[in-house]
Amino acid sequence: MAFIPAGYFISKKFDFNSDYISKPLINVLLPLLVFTNMLDAESSKLMILPVLTFLLALGMNFVAIGAHNKLGSETDPLLLRSSFSFFNIAFFGIPTVTALFGEDKVSVLICIYLGSALYGDTIGYYQVAKTKLSSGEALKEMFKIPFLYVFVAGIICKIAGIETPEAVKPALKVVSFAVSAAGMMIVGFQLANVKFKNIKFGYFFKLLGVRTIAAALLMAVIAYGASLIAKKLEEEDFRMLALVPLFPIAANVTVFAAFLKADEEQSSILVFLSMMLSLVLVSVATLFLM
Repeated sequence: MAFIPAGYFISKKFDFNSDYISKPLINVLLPLLVFTNMLDAESSKLMILPVLTFLLALGMNFVAIGAHNKLGSETDPLLLRSSFSFFNIAFFGIPTVTALFGEDKVSVLICIYLGSALYGDTIGYYQVAKTKLSSGEALKEMFKIPFLYVFVAGIICKIAGIETPEAVKPALKVVSFAVSAAGMMIVGFQLANVKFKNIKFGYFFKLLGVRTIAAALLMAVIAYGASLIAKKLEEEDFRMLALVPLFPIAANVTVFAAFLKADEEQSSILVFLSMMLSLVLVSVATLFLM
């Protein structure tokens, strides 16, 4: 979390271009982490867990439509859909799961992350791109996203029985930390242009409250359904799934806001406030889940 204020002060003092961090992070480090953890994940979990979080993200898309009609009219509807559907499972989740469950459980978290990322990089990205491009062009842009190819490559290598070489695992621990630290720093960069005195805290916390409660209820229904069908999931897997609705809004929502030419400041505020709320919610949840 210390990297959030670090990013804020760097951006304020040096007019730093966040692309220098976000592009290698999104195009190299995170795909590398996803790929290697897919190789180490149990096949049964790789088949089940992504489906559950994909369904969560898809369901939250419809919750966002209702929330926009009832109380979120001041926020761009597509920005609200992204904010409701995208959970910061990678950057926020990796250090959280490492602390609570141990490093060996990060591969399970990556399985959980895959479903959310798959939604965001397909349906979510297509929805946003279509606001500026034709359907065909939006589809072409979607297929340029590196994650899709990493996902397919991971599945192929998993079927082929390829595992992560032991020699590179120490380096991957460094990559895991770098991904989390850089993700938090990007949030700090985004906050540099926020006028905190103009924040409508009541409005934003209403939205975040609806998001959290709806996600928790939806995840409970999905997890219950999975428990009846997927007998190979363990108690720890369900505890990790229970944490997902409490995770903050993913930082890439601000990238979508820039694409939409929507209120980029509002997207940064949503990401930041959800981060602060998650610190409290996850801390409280650990008392009951651990």
